[in-house]
Amino acid sequence: MIRLENIGKQNGHQILFIEASATLLKGERVGLVGPNGAGKTTLFRMITGQEHPDEGQVAVDRGVTIGYFNQDVGEMSGRSAVSEVMDGAGPVSAVA
Repeated sequence: MIRLENIGKQNGHQILFIEASATLLKGERVGLVGPNGAGKTTLFRMITGQEHPDEGQVAVDRGVTIGYFNQDVGEMSGRSAVSEVMDGAGPVSAVA
């Protein structure tokens, strides 16, 4: 289980979360959607422990594994995942 308990987070002068709470149960699949700058990446970084909330806490139960594909990897840094895939597709990418 993953629990977000009354988290608050601010990025500079922009407030991303105020007393936000959520619980993700075992087996649930969740998607984060929203406009750029809404805090999706920040929230995910808090869940993975890469960032900490300014207030509240994020708790991930022991044994929980979080898997994700990082868009910013080595050689494709600065390029989209779609561009990278299309370049690797060879002649098929010309059809697109």
